[in-house]
Amino acid sequence: MAVAAVLLVCALAAPASAQEEKPTLTVDDYGQWERLGGATLSPDGRWLAFGISRVNDEGELRVRSIDSDSVVVIPFATRPVFSGDNRWLAYSIGVSPDQRERMQEQRQPVRTRLGLLDFQTGEQETIDDIQSFTFSEDGRYLALRRYKPQEKESSGVDVVVRAMADGSTLSFGNVAQMSWQDEGSLLAMTIDADDRVGNGVRLYEPATGRLRSLDTDEAAYRHLRWREESADLVVLKTYSDEQHEDTAHVVMAWRDLDDGDGTSFVLDPREDEGVPAGSRVTEHRMPSWSEDGGTIFLGLQDRKPVENAEDEGEDEEEGEEEEEEGEGDEEGEGDEGEGEGEEEEGPPARRGAEEEEDPPGVEIWHSKDVDPVPQQRVRETQLRRLNHIARWGLDDGSFLQLGGDHADGASIVADGRYMLARDETPYDVDAMFRQQFVDLYVVDAATGQRDLVRPRIFGGASASPGGRYLMWFEGDDYWTYDLQSGETHNITEGVDGTFVNLDVTPTREQMPSFGTSGWLEDDEAVLINDKWDVWEIQPDGSGGRRLTPGAEDEVLYRPIRIDREADAFDPDEPIYYSTYGEWTKKAGFARARPGRTPEQLIWEDASIGGFGGIQKAEDADVFVIRKERFDDSPDYFVTGNDDLSDLRQVTNTNLFQADYAWGRTQLVDYENEWGRRLQGFLTYPADYEEGQQYPMIVYHYELMSRGLHRYVIPDETNYYNVQAWSHEGYFVLQPDIVFRNRDPGRSSVQTLRPAVAAAVETGMIDPERVGLIGHSWGGYQTAFFVTQDTTFASAVAGAPLTNLMSMYLSFYWNSGGTDARIFEISQGRMMGPWWEDYESYEANSPVHNIQNMNTPLLMMFGSEDGAVEFNQGVEFYNAARRLGKDMVLLVYDGENHGLRREPNQKDYRNRIMQWFGHYLKGEPAPDWITKGLSYIEQKDGLQRKRRPIS
Repeated sequence: MAVAAVLLVCALAAPASAQEEKPTLTVDDYGQWERLGGATLSPDGRWLAFGISRVNDEGELRVRSIDSDSVVVIPFATRPVFSGDNRWLAYSIGVSPDQRERMQEQRQPVRTRLGLLDFQTGEQETIDDIQSFTFSEDGRYLALRRYKPQEKESSGVDVVVRAMADGSTLSFGNVAQMSWQDEGSLLAMTIDADDRVGNGVRLYEPATGRLRSLDTDEAAYRHLRWREESADLVVLKTYSDEQHEDTAHVVMAWRDLDDGDGTSFVLDPREDEGVPAGSRVTEHRMPSWSEDGGTIFLGLQDRKPVENAEDEGEDEEEGEEEEEEGEGDEEGEGDEGEGEGEEEEGPPARRGAEEEEDPPGVEIWHSKDVDPVPQQRVRETQLRRLNHIARWGLDDGSFLQLGGDHADGASIVADGRYMLARDETPYDVDAMFRQQFVDLYVVDAATGQRDLVRPRIFGGASASPGGRYLMWFEGDDYWTYDLQSGETHNITEGVDGTFVNLDVTPTREQMPSFGTSGWLEDDEAVLINDKWDVWEIQPDGSGGRRLTPGAEDEVLYRPIRIDREADAFDPDEPIYYSTYGEWTKKAGFARARPGRTPEQLIWEDASIGGFGGIQKAEDADVFVIRKERFDDSPDYFVTGNDDLSDLRQVTNTNLFQADYAWGRTQLVDYENEWGRRLQGFLTYPADYEEGQQYPMIVYHYELMSRGLHRYVIPDETNYYNVQAWSHEGYFVLQPDIVFRNRDPGRSSVQTLRPAVAAAVETGMIDPERVGLIGHSWGGYQTAFFVTQDTTFASAVAGAPLTNLMSMYLSFYWNSGGTDARIFEISQGRMMGPWWEDYESYEANSPVHNIQNMNTPLLMMFGSEDGAVEFNQGVEFYNAARRLGKDMVLLVYDGENHGLRREPNQKDYRNRIMQWFGHYLKGEPAPDWITKGLSYIEQKDGLQRKRRPIS
């Protein structure tokens, strides 16, 4: 891929002495390493913009000519956007890491600039203090949004509209939101001033300079929304009253704004009898248009009354009188009746005292809670935003709330003619610890008629892009519901394919499928995946056919949507597929012309694709793909041929890699102890010399072998960095681990032992110097393995589960959900509570087997771990102390399941290196490993590190 990588391959094939001449990486070398960002093609395919970020936080935007070697480099630039006419590239320009740090220390706002590159002249221009920008569809105009002044209360800011042809500009003040017309050049804006004077909706037509006021009021306006490919616009306008705590909205819409003043429509819930009393149009659902523009869909919520509104009004008047008489305390301190100037004797009025007391800090948790309170707390914002879908007919003014009580996860389908709704409530109690099933309903948007489509299905359904069919997976098959005929079909029953994913440990009543890959145009057929192949299935249940030949060679085929804006595949155009060999790890692309078998276009020992597979220019046959290998940094390749031939490399990342020694990867085949064929892969030490034996680190989780060709950036903040371990002289094994139900720990041991043995059999690894490391679920397996076997000289477990029984009864605090569901239907694979299978829980819990541990173990936890309860580490630590086992627990204060603070990331990384350095290489051990450090020693050590050097 990179030219330097070709030299590297030669170096790897050279004698050991030649390799020795190149140094391995040190931490000081990491900062220069480049990460290749996403690529953006100009519509005509002549320019490619892509980001480069570095480990040292420096970065740049590179703009490469496809037809030449010309490259424009813009430091600290991001977010490239090409104009629709291909003349301009706009981008944001940030500041250097050092400058950002200085500005933050001085409490100065860090603001981005706008950059403009003119492809006709090659000139660049910058404009200061631009927060965001957006081109009109045709690229003739650019709207620039400035930053909000710190002292400004409203959300309005200055917006500048620039005519790209001559550079002329026009400024608008107090713009809260702006939106370009789809496939047009009208710019809609909402105005929000501090005093609300002049607030409204304005429409600017830059071609003529005409500025129209569509509405003005002392109100806030929000959620501008154009209808696609039209000049129709909708917006919400706020209103409030003293009887309600919330804000309600008037809905305003206009049609044909490109034709004179257009036609306006207004829905005011205070005046429209069709809107249910006591409800409001909510801001929590963006208004959306039906395809024909006849209907607008809105969110509806019950209004929230002010408690005791009349009494509060009286109290306010009384309070005002007291204030005039000088009897009130300005600070509101009256909890104990000690306000100054108080003439009344005795305690204050009971009601006033209640108002001024701090509320109790209590939550009520009840065993009948369907959703536990921690989960409700995490989802509070989501719960408060729940709303019903309503439709407003513009032509007849009709208004109808859709779905009734069956509106969980409701969505509009079929060009706005129907609504798809789910009702979870019949199954909520079962879903407390098992899968969530739903009843599926369809609602006629014109009449509100609600019909049950299917009871008790898992997950819900999706609609075909043409709007004729609903589809869902049930049992082992896919089903459809025909919205025209009302018929239900099992569409895969007679097809010779297996669509249920049996590779997932079957802990669930409803097993998952392999998913779908899209539809053909006009809902002609749906593309459904099995384990290897893609099937074209008729949605009326009349049959289907296999499109790809993957099963024969165990090659995975999946379609790629070349036209990212299309909602379906054109049956008259070729279909491109990504391909991946299960046992070879080769990857590439194939193409099938209509009615023909796919032909392989690219098939290489590399990771190919990334960021969506194949990119195509919008208006030209220019294609971009990405390749990488462990020993070859990611790069982009371009071709003008639709068969992807004659690819040309257009990026060269990390060329300096050729100056350093570098490892390589190798597949390892093995069978686990119950005969399952599996793979893993070895990463070689960067300074490997044939004939020597090396220590090895085993890094594991579940399925890892797909990472064979992944390029790994050396990064000190990535504490499980395989590249760093390679340059420290370790082999690294990443094996595939599979599990049996109710036996996750022991099945992991039965899989890991043969994987390590297969690696040791190569003769390159010293079996006495092998270490094990994993995080979370991999941490659990690590902590369990060392209680079962002495294969490893030492181990590191990051945030591991250690007691499956107590963990079952805990919460996944990050989401608020109970951990019981994880054990019963997910990764835990225990299929039920521990009181129904005490023996399996005990047998697979590290802490219940710790008496057998004879391997030194380093464990890491964040004190605020919201995924694996911190007490899991505490339990194991105290058990290890009681048993006199060799174990160290690192606790990072305030950290969650993964470390976020850079000092903590680096510290943990360094301690892993010291731990394995001692136990696998025989390096001297620091005191924290051999005997621990007292709290005072640790605290004093931190203070010395923080003390400035004089």
